[in-house]
Amino acid sequence: MPSVRSLLTACVLVALCACGDDATGGDADAGLGVGADGSGGGASAEPLDLEGPWESFAQRPCPPDSILTWENFGASHLLAHCTGCHGRGRIGDERSGAPMDITFDDPPSVREHADRIWARAADQNDTMPPVGGPDAEQRRLFGEWIACDAPTR
Repeated sequence: MPSVRSLLTACVLVALCACGDDATGGDADAGLGVGADGSGGGASAEPLDLEGPWESFAQRPCPPDSILTWENFGASHLLAHCTGCHGRGRIGDERSGAPMDITFDDPPSVREHADRIWARAADQNDTMPPVGGPDAEQRRLFGEWIACDAPTR
């Protein structure tokens, strides 16, 4: 019977082979926790660290079995916790100080700012929103979704 580690490595290899560049300009290593130096996920000797905490977004892997999408998680999470200030339709004082050019109304805008979003509001990071916000499990799921490149169906 194969070990859990060998099954996980096989899953990662399949994901790497299936996830080449696409029309959105995605990177074959996007969301898999592979750093610029090639360390992290993939076929390296180190297994993916699916537990965290992670020191950077580049270290945060996308679990190979993630089922989170814009439709079943991202849209409702952002509506509940982010777009009250970071929505395109918000202006002036409605933004509570959020920069006008930082909006999270759709997956492309999340992908554009994924590292910054992660550092402020996902996984163990909790400086956003400034008041209230999601619980630890919701932050973990948010980290997973953005580490997987904020997928849609």
